[in-house]
Amino acid sequence: MDQLSLGGRFEHTVWHAQDAILAANNLKGNGHHVHLQWISTLSDLAKAGYLQVAIIAVSSLLVVRYLLRRPCAKVSRPEGCVSTFSLPLELGSQVLRAAALALMVVAAVEQGGRWTNVAVLAYAFLLGLARLVSDTEGRHVTLHHVNFALFGVWVVIILAEILPIIDTGQYVTVPTSIIVSLATLSTAVFLAAATPREWVPPSLDLDVPADVARRPSPEETCSWLSFYVTYEWLTPLMWWGTRRQMTLEELPELPWYDEPRLLLKRVQDARGKGNSTFWTLVRFLSTEIMTMGAWVALNFLVDLIAPFALYHILHYLNDPEGAVLRPWFWLILLFVGPVTRSVSFQQYIFTSTRLIVRVRAALTQELYYKAMESMELNDEGLQDVASTDKAKDGQEKEKNTTATGRLANLMSADIDAIAVGRDIVLVVMGLPLGTIVTIVGLYQLLNWPVLLGIGLMAVTSPVGVYITQSMLKLQRDLRKIQDSRISVISEYLTSIRPVKYFAWENAIVKKIKNIRHGEQQKNWKLSILNMLLGEFSEAIPIIALLIIFSLHVTVRRQPLTADIAFTSITLIRTIRRNIGIATNMSRSFTAATVSLKRIDRYINNVTPLQQHATGPLRIEKATFRRHKKAEFAMRDVSIEFIEGGLNVVTGPSGSGKSTLLMAILGETLVEQGTVTCPKDIAYACQSAWLQNETIKENIIFNSDFEEARYSRVINCCGLPIDFNEFPERDETEVGENGVSLSGGQKSRVALARALYSKASVLLLDDIFSALDAKTAATVWSDCFCGELLKGRTIVLVTQLPWIATMADLAIAVENGSIKDVQQNIGVVRKPVTLNKEAIDEGNVDATVEMAATQDATTNGKITPTNGINKTAEQKRRDEVTQEALKTGPTARLQFYKYMRYYGSPIHAITAIFMSFMCTASAMGTGLWIATWVDAYGKGEAVNIAFYLGIYGAWSFAEILFQMVTFVTYEGGGWYAARTLHNTFVTSALSAPLSWFKTTPVGRVVNRFSRDMNSIDMRLPGLLRNVCEVSTRMIFQVLAVGSVLPIFIIPAAISCFLGIIAGEMYTRTAVAVKRLVSSSQSPLFSQFADSLAGMATIRARAGMPATFGKQLADKLRVFERASETQFNCNRWVSLKVDMITSIVTVAAGAIALSQAGTVAAGLVGFSLTNATTLSSLIIMFVRDMNELEVELQSFHRVREYALVEPEEHVDEYKSEGGYVDDENSLMPKDWPRTGRVEFKDVTIKYDLDGPEILKNINLKFEAGERIAVVGRTGSGKSTLVLSILRFTHIVSGQILVDGVDITRFPRQKLREALTVIPQEAVLFSGDVGSNLDPTGEVPKEIVDRALQYCIGIASFDYNNHGTASPNSDDPTEAENGTQTRVQGISLTTTVKARGDNFSHGQRQVLSLCRALVRKSKLMLLDEATASMDYETDRGIQEVLRKELSEHAMGRTLVTIAHRLRTIIDYDRVVVMSAGSVLEVGTPKELYDTKGQFYDMMRHSGEFEDLEKILSKED
Repeated sequence: MDQLSLGGRFEHTVWHAQDAILAANNLKGNGHHVHLQWISTLSDLAKAGYLQVAIIAVSSLLVVRYLLRRPCAKVSRPEGCVSTFSLPLELGSQVLRAAALALMVVAAVEQGGRWTNVAVLAYAFLLGLARLVSDTEGRHVTLHHVNFALFGVWVVIILAEILPIIDTGQYVTVPTSIIVSLATLSTAVFLAAATPREWVPPSLDLDVPADVARRPSPEETCSWLSFYVTYEWLTPLMWWGTRRQMTLEELPELPWYDEPRLLLKRVQDARGKGNSTFWTLVRFLSTEIMTMGAWVALNFLVDLIAPFALYHILHYLNDPEGAVLRPWFWLILLFVGPVTRSVSFQQYIFTSTRLIVRVRAALTQELYYKAMESMELNDEGLQDVASTDKAKDGQEKEKNTTATGRLANLMSADIDAIAVGRDIVLVVMGLPLGTIVTIVGLYQLLNWPVLLGIGLMAVTSPVGVYITQSMLKLQRDLRKIQDSRISVISEYLTSIRPVKYFAWENAIVKKIKNIRHGEQQKNWKLSILNMLLGEFSEAIPIIALLIIFSLHVTVRRQPLTADIAFTSITLIRTIRRNIGIATNMSRSFTAATVSLKRIDRYINNVTPLQQHATGPLRIEKATFRRHKKAEFAMRDVSIEFIEGGLNVVTGPSGSGKSTLLMAILGETLVEQGTVTCPKDIAYACQSAWLQNETIKENIIFNSDFEEARYSRVINCCGLPIDFNEFPERDETEVGENGVSLSGGQKSRVALARALYSKASVLLLDDIFSALDAKTAATVWSDCFCGELLKGRTIVLVTQLPWIATMADLAIAVENGSIKDVQQNIGVVRKPVTLNKEAIDEGNVDATVEMAATQDATTNGKITPTNGINKTAEQKRRDEVTQEALKTGPTARLQFYKYMRYYGSPIHAITAIFMSFMCTASAMGTGLWIATWVDAYGKGEAVNIAFYLGIYGAWSFAEILFQMVTFVTYEGGGWYAARTLHNTFVTSALSAPLSWFKTTPVGRVVNRFSRDMNSIDMRLPGLLRNVCEVSTRMIFQVLAVGSVLPIFIIPAAISCFLGIIAGEMYTRTAVAVKRLVSSSQSPLFSQFADSLAGMATIRARAGMPATFGKQLADKLRVFERASETQFNCNRWVSLKVDMITSIVTVAAGAIALSQAGTVAAGLVGFSLTNATTLSSLIIMFVRDMNELEVELQSFHRVREYALVEPEEHVDEYKSEGGYVDDENSLMPKDWPRTGRVEFKDVTIKYDLDGPEILKNINLKFEAGERIAVVGRTGSGKSTLVLSILRFTHIVSGQILVDGVDITRFPRQKLREALTVIPQEAVLFSGDVGSNLDPTGEVPKEIVDRALQYCIGIASFDYNNHGTASPNSDDPTEAENGTQTRVQGISLTTTVKARGDNFSHGQRQVLSLCRALVRKSKLMLLDEATASMDYETDRGIQEVLRKELSEHAMGRTLVTIAHRLRTIIDYDRVVVMSAGSVLEVGTPKELYDTKGQFYDMMRHSGEFEDLEKILSKED
């Protein structure tokens, strides 16, 4: 009976024990004497005065200790912001204390004695007077002592005067003066407990922000009654949440002692005493752990009060005349027990949830700071985190993970797992105590048969241990697969552009699905083991109970009476519940153990950042490599940089230029030699890194804003012209990875950030590669030839040869060594001759395509700032609130939508039916016990085997139904999770690029990580609990009502009030849950953002600390929402517990009123159900609300799973004949040639936005090499993107091989064409998977494409390498790059983002991708802009060879800033302001002396270009 409510539901299950001890004494006939004795003893002790003296002594000593220590206390902040106490409330309390004192004096005079009570009350009265004149801290401390003294004397008076009344053998009268005094004292105690506390601000020596120190949290100022019992300080929030949507500003403030920076300092201090994360947390949270232990131990003890009272009520019903104590006393205990249990347990939960928040905040910051302080983020340190066991059969490659993915998983799933493991305190400090007391009670009831039952449980316990160990291994494997999945998703979503360029969506979806399939297999095995563990824990106690009852009635030949039967069942159920708690929590403990080890591995394996000596920039005889496993090293490097001058570094791709800059920044291992540099360095990397902030915030980069300096910098970088085209100018959000800006704009914003800084040294890595010739000339003239950089040391890596001639120091790097160093004494930097008028003309509408991108991002809506700039904190809160509101409301019964994903309606109906059967079997077990017990009274209990057999059948039927129910719900949940994840992945990768501009990748990864984890692990179990508890509640109300019909009234009232409280909670909790989920996305975004720009951040002095403070600001928002979410649970739990405790008392009173009229067995059955009804109501409210809260994860995933795709494939017709047949789509072998034609084409990025390209008419013949040139933003990239249909063709046609490209799916179009983008992106895996992720191209073709690139310069260096072509650990060059062609094969490992290849090698591999596809039309978008001339020449040679081998059937369209690259092309298209300005051969355009000629003049290599053209003549 009532077994279903167990299953680990610790806080909701009625715990029964210890009543059997007293019952046994009663059965022995000594009860009356024992009761009189203990009552008399307690009453005499209370009257003796010792307790009162002890109260005064303890309080006085504590007050003296406080006064003595106060002069040495830490200085608090000024009291101007401190809350003041209410004078009327304080005076009222003092009047009540005086009245209680006066009445007690009267009682002492009239009755004699009791003067010690007077002394305590006088002491409390004097403390109250002292409180009126004390300062803030004094009032705070005094209030504690007043409450302690009043409550202590109140308990003593109860023991002395009221306790003797409960003895049925005595008739005691209490004097009126005592009654009145006690009533007054009770009121005073209540008022003292309800008095709000004064807020004591944090000490000045703590790192607490001033704004936090000015705003107290309600929990810091509420009364003790509100804090410990009622949680009334949350009621205003619940009312707000009931009436409207919650916003972040309406949540309670975060207490100062939970300030993230304070928590970080504490956890770092704890870590300093030992490196183990477990012991670090024990030291860090020692107070919380001890508090939790005390509360949970108290909870296990006081929870035995209610069953103790219930036992005696049943005993009284059997024998009213033999009662020792008055029955109303048991009714009082029936109320006091559950209320005290609820208060103690909710305080345990309150402390433990606060521990969760602190663990999350502290460990998240610690991981972040550790990443900031560590050099290697993609090497063996993090790889060890991803893999705890050695990979088998090459599985390592299938489960490659990235630093961002691994750290994101550590920050979310692993920290959460550690936090959930906090219930080890309950298992260690609560369960043993409760179990021991329960066993003792059972023994008192049933004697020696109990030992056999307990022995059976002990003998079979190793089975549970074995299952737990199996779960541990599965959990560890599951974490590794989750790491891999999140890493892959994060990696591909971050680089979504190349994925869409190459139409790889389907291949990537397949790869992610394969990883997810392995994860779900582990999840299912884990669920089955969890079920076996739970059902084993259920079955063993049932078998034990059958053995105990059999021996009791057959061997001991004792009758099975109602009080013994139901109490025994309750106690066995308690043991079973305790075992269930331990086994169910074992899954959490195993997960926490795995996560602790993973964090330990990460912290112990990372390499600290190199710290160079401070001094002028100099390198002396240094050898350094990127990380410990890198083969490539720069050796014997000695450079004396010119201080205050321009130092230019040149060299081929892969020669070590970027590694040289990394060595200066301390990002490499210095094996020998020395490096000195200033502490503050500004660094602009080759692939411009920008934060997801505004352009202005990126340039200022957390420095103080100086308007004059800012204006000068942006003017020198040529940005004002770009700003003119943005609706919000420099307040424009750049988006993640700067998606709202072109490559040239990103490069100039990164340069502006370096220039705006006041760092004495600037490291600029190839900043000119993304700029067209005119823009580069302008930037060179304004930045490098003016006064802006005067006195600052510049180290510039560039491929432009004319810059090296004007450098103070020219450094040539080759093959990891310094080839040449030339010092140009007295050199003067001169600007390239500029035609200002031509440049200005070219700048008209120069950034229209980026303006359109911005317009598409904002959907054409411009929000004026009106000159009001929001603070960073306001922006963070707005972001969190907007994402929460965007999630939308949740339907009341949305779980039906969730169950639709179960696969079929039959599955969902079967699940609900099994819940009904499971409940029916549980009720049948209890009813059969009642029948058995009543049969003794009728003389029918002869066939013991019959009753035992039926009882066993009911019990095992319940277990069987529980197993089937579990499998049904878990199976449906497993299928739903698979469907949702697959749909989510497909939708995310099928979404248009504009969706990614408005949706941060961190937010998407958060839903793939935390929300999918909730759908995997939480939703199926919660839905099962809701269905079972709801049916169980209906069954029990009907069961009790059928025996005691009048009980229906209080039960209905209880259910109604409980549901009202639950409704208030639900509406608020769902809104707060949204805020919690939304506030976590910025954390993921900052992690990803910071990891991408780690070198830039760490180069600046003090910048890592600034970013750490920004993380603390985001964590403060997250903590505030999380604490509110947890506290709302406490509010509803206390409210429902109070209501249902009253109902339990009502049930007991009704049962006492029916004494002698209803069979004892049925009364026991009904009372047992009535007492557990309170637990069921709170379970129903809690589970229903938790289900709705957790359904937010389902809603959030489903929201993105239903994102509108870029296109619907079913809109297009099937393949057929040529385009002249209107009913057909295109030839099956399209395109046969690479002919492209633009017919009056007008392009928009957004249908409501401006026109980007206007009336374009162009024709590219098959086999031609076409160059598209023009200033940054002139429309070149838009022209290429239009061929791939990333834009809207609002008029005209684009024909490829005579077919209108809008008449068939984008997927087919992009598969048929090939793009080599400006920024080559490689993905973790191997070279083969990067060249052909689909796996559909024969390996011979892929290998041949790789061999085509043998002659390219960056693949030719370091031929002395010894790595095997098939080695899994190939040799590496710059950044760990590959050193030789023979070392690069299809199986060569590629790290995330291709970090083990140089920039040039990544671009060459990008070329190989194009060769693999053998497309008739190839599009190059600035593909060689950052290459050295040798590499550029090699790439062009390969392209010419490809074109010639395909009989001129392959067309090449190249966007280029470097005119040398395209000077020998067949034709050149010059773009300006979205229109075609010139078209012709390079020689023709040169001869016309137009825009192309002007670009040649400003290229810095005019003479060389003229020579090439003259040779062609």
